[in-house]
Amino acid sequence: MMPSALCVFCMSFIVLYSVYSVCGLMCWHCDSLHDPKCVDPFDNTSMPMKDCKLEKLDTYPGVRGTMCRKIRQKVYGKWRFYRSCAFLGEPGIGGDERYCLMRTGTHNIFTEYCTCNSRDGCNGASGISSSLLSISLAPALIVYRRLL
Repeated sequence: MMPSALCVFCMSFIVLYSVYSVCGLMCWHCDSLHDPKCVDPFDNTSMPMKDCKLEKLDTYPGVRGTMCRKIRQKVYGKWRFYRSCAFLGEPGIGGDERYCLMRTGTHNIFTEYCTCNSRDGCNGASGISSSLLSISLAPALIVYRRLL
């Protein structure tokens, strides 16, 4: 009876991770204008995360979020941070998430725009790794079941 319970537990574990892997990239959503915890260093203890697959843009209704973004702006000497899903472009600069797009303008304006899609909350388990876990554990569990 014990091996059957172990088998049920393992199958439940696989199903839960498979369901999790169907979710899109989860990103932090906040604006420092409305919540001071959004600034750097980031305090995410009470911040919401959103599934970017479920986010929509009114201007591009067919486009879904595929990345997380963090925008850091300095306007007239005051810093503002904005974190959300990103819909267009590529992660980082040239696909390298370690680099952010930086722009400066007149009237003491500075903007840093960072995008990423390597892991949940990169703006934390990866949906890809959980899918691979499910795929690799399923055959092992079937073989184990047949040995019993």
